[in-house]
Amino acid sequence: MKSEAALKKNQAGARRRLVTLEIDAEDADASGYELVWNKGKLAGFVTSGGYGHTVGKSLAMALVDRDAADADTQLTTHIVGIERDALRRLTILSQGDAA
Repeated sequence: MKSEAALKKNQAGARRRLVTLEIDAEDADASGYELVWNKGKLAGFVTSGGYGHTVGKSLAMALVDRDAADADTQLTTHIVGIERDALRRLTILSQGDAA
């Protein structure tokens, strides 16, 4: 039998969402574990990244807080020590219970 606290947590959903980011970079790509920022506040981290040859853009997958997971949310991340714009694009790919 689940406790009331566990049921509330389960009903609230995951704290973070797995999203696709379009990175404003031409000389380097995200590789993983770069921090993601939303208006100066830590919002999550990159899980993987690379150049999307089909779309011609630098892309990254990131786990971000729910409030930063809305479409077209303007985020930033640091790649090779340079702050880059990271626009939240496409759809939420996972709503699993990521911590």
